Amino acid sequence: MSIQSFTEKAVSFAPNPPKVAGLPPQTPPEKYQKPQHLPSRRLVRNVLRTRLEAVRQLANVLYELEEKDVQLNASYWLADQHGGEVLKASAEHEAIPEWERPLLQGRRGGREVIGYLRDRGARLGSGKLKGHWAATSDDDGLKSGNESH
Repeated sequence: MSIQSFTEKAVSFAPNPPKVAGLPPQTPPEKYQKPQHLPSRRLVRNVLRTRLEAVRQLANVLYELEEKDVQLNASYWLADQHGGEVLKASAEHEAIPEWERPLLQGRRGGREVIGYLRDRGARLGSGKLKGHWAATSDDDGLKSGNESH
């Protein structure tokens, strides 16, 4: 195979990118620009601020569960062990062999679940969130855009 026949075949396998994209052939190739990254301290602040917001929202959900004493889905063994209600299998599941049946479901009260968590050391919403530096600082508009890492 000659070099001439090879280049003719190679053109069919690797077409001209601007031509394939519908651009005129004289279009200059684009120069790659490295994306700018956030300075690490800004990134850490954003992560910590997001964590604090998640802590607040989780505490609100848990307080709501405790206040309203909502019935929560639970595994049957947790419901049985901690005073919840184990739901009985339906009649159609009774006809299926035991190894093919879905696991039984249980229900637990919201107050009981929150009490269980507190008994094991959970501190719900007791942290100092208002005065935390990541929660109060707003550095989204820094004056110098070229901070080092």
